Amino acid sequence: MNILQDLGYDAQLDTFIQSQDLADFEIGRIIRESKKKYMVKTQGGNYHGQISGKLRHEAKNRSDYPAVGDWVTIKPMENDQVIIYEILPRKTIIERQAIGQFGKKQTIATNVDVAFVMQDITYDFNLNRLDRLIAICFASKIKPVVVLTKIDIADKSELADKMAQINKRFNEIAILMLSNKSMEGFPAIQRIIEYGKTYCFIGASGAGKSTLINNLVGEKVMLTKTLREKSHKGQHTTSHRELFILKNSGILIDTPGMRELGVAESFKTLESTFEIIFTLATSCKYSDCTHLIEPECAVRVALGKNEIDQSYYDNFLKMKEEQAHFELSKKGIKDKEMMKKLKADPRNKKFRK
Repeated sequence: MNILQDLGYDAQLDTFIQSQDLADFEIGRIIRESKKKYMVKTQGGNYHGQISGKLRHEAKNRSDYPAVGDWVTIKPMENDQVIIYEILPRKTIIERQAIGQFGKKQTIATNVDVAFVMQDITYDFNLNRLDRLIAICFASKIKPVVVLTKIDIADKSELADKMAQINKRFNEIAILMLSNKSMEGFPAIQRIIEYGKTYCFIGASGAGKSTLINNLVGEKVMLTKTLREKSHKGQHTTSHRELFILKNSGILIDTPGMRELGVAESFKTLESTFEIIFTLATSCKYSDCTHLIEPECAVRVALGKNEIDQSYYDNFLKMKEEQAHFELSKKGIKDKEMMKKLKADPRNKKFRK
């Protein structure tokens, strides 16, 4: 059995490795990460990994450290320990804006092919959060598949109403319904998963990510908890990131619940997420229309006719403002770092006053 192929080792990665001088290293994939502690899976087994001094020294931000899903070069030590020397080129990287730290990003997972965007359709249904989760997928160039969970406790009229809301909001995104109890919809998810492909599960705590992973794996590999009685909100059961291999199938990555979501990518992320608004904008009178106060704004006309939802429009404006703020904050961080370097250079006397 080829463990590396089960882990998603493909021709693109093989071509890169063959082009490099890596004869002195082994290849592995990060299957678990928690507070910069790593578990690496190789052809020979699972090992506890620590990053090399060189990798630590050269890391300028969080994304320069290994993350679950990364392919890495390693050298074995004693007692099932390995040193991680290099992160191999990433096919994709899922990031969000670090909470409370404007201008900085948080890595969620890497080398993901498809993201299952999960949302509880009963107690915690939130279209604005769905916008943000899908925006993260588009920013990462990862295909989103929406999974609406707990359909067993929703009546048919409620399901039909919420499906109509979603279909009005999103174009050409697959939407699946799932009950982790009755297993309705489960076969459809199984059919999507392909051998050697990597699938990430993102959504708020309590959406059913861990239960779905347990059902797919066929055993209880993830801790699950019931909803809080009063708030009906999920409790955080995953405090780390972890990768699982399905027998003769795909690779699954679970992530901590994400209730607060800051999108940290370019404006093109909004173009993909709010495609309806950008399509309408081509008919606006002014090419630089902000869709706020300009006359003959096609977006505001559609809003007035109820062709787009008020919450969809409001969320677009909010995320647009957040991205502008993020870019300014990111520039400010770079300026501060440059100033520190200038002050540290003994040749720049004027900066050390």
